[in-house]
Amino acid sequence: MNVPLIIDTCSFFDRTFMHKLKTYHGRKICPAVAYAELCVHFIKNRRKDDHFVDRMLGKLDIEIEQFDARKAKYAAKYCQDGPDFVKNHRDYFIGAHAYPPPRTMITNNVKHFEFLGNIKIYSCCDICKII
Repeated sequence: MNVPLIIDTCSFFDRTFMHKLKTYHGRKICPAVAYAELCVHFIKNRRKDDHFVDRMLGKLDIEIEQFDARKAKYAAKYCQDGPDFVKNHRDYFIGAHAYPPPRTMITNNVKHFEFLGNIKIYSCCDICKII
């Protein structure tokens, strides 16, 4: 399995997954919105310096993928059939990075990303058995 992995924010707090991710030889992508959430968590809640997240992602060879107009359109299309956009907008923004296939969404909140339809979604525990 060498398809790009799109990594949701909550996945970064699963130590087993983070250790396993070191051995993955495909693209590892942190969506810009997930990156912002990580920065808020580590800078505000854990009092880390503003380069902590960059170092963490660098050690794991994870790239930050920007949220652009194309991804905004994907998010808008997804929210037509999914849960309320106002309550779930960050999940739509993050999920938009999983399109177009083949890409795989990694999260511990699988139900939050069911709107992705035929795109593969794995929990951290499940993906660790595969990669």
